[in-house]
Amino acid sequence: MDQTHTPKVRTPGPHTDRTNIRRHADRGVPERIEEFLRAGLVANVAYVENGEPRVIPFLYQYESGHVYLHGSPGSGTLRALRDGRPVAVSVVLIDDLIASRTAPDHSANYRSVVVYGRAHRVADPARKRRVLEALTERYFPGRLTPQDYEPATDDDLIRMELIAIEVDEAQAKMREGGPLGPHDSDADYPGSAFVRPIDGRGLGC
Repeated sequence: MDQTHTPKVRTPGPHTDRTNIRRHADRGVPERIEEFLRAGLVANVAYVENGEPRVIPFLYQYESGHVYLHGSPGSGTLRALRDGRPVAVSVVLIDDLIASRTAPDHSANYRSVVVYGRAHRVADPARKRRVLEALTERYFPGRLTPQDYEPATDDDLIRMELIAIEVDEAQAKMREGGPLGPHDSDADYPGSAFVRPIDGRGLGC
């Protein structure tokens, strides 16, 4: 379904049981959903095709309650998502690896978002251009047209498929801090406990 209307502006948040955090509910940070979506590098997009699950990673753009995916019109995933079917999106950023003195207490510091929504095709060339330029700026800050690269032509935009996932609801969760095992603060206990930072923490971080 082609949709060329101005997208609704909404603030994503948890609304139903599917975005309820059952494990470590204290780590829920719904107020940071949009922050994490803007920082993420890869969106894993899940949907059902012919009764079977599919999950595909995409570079993406987030703005105004929409997750945008782009690619070739020949993409089977983008073709499938045109029909408005339900979609789930997961974005995770790993900030640190956490080593503990006990095996079950190894962990990671992370920021994560799960999004539920429905996808539709964007046909409007002006909207396509705006989203594509914003996506390029997000991944390559400071690169400008025409100084650094030639802008997309009208034909380029016609040949590009753009899908907007309108967010119905979402939830964010994070962990921060050091090792939390029962012996991790005991310097005399065998083994070691430490935090190992991970490079590439996301965009704008």
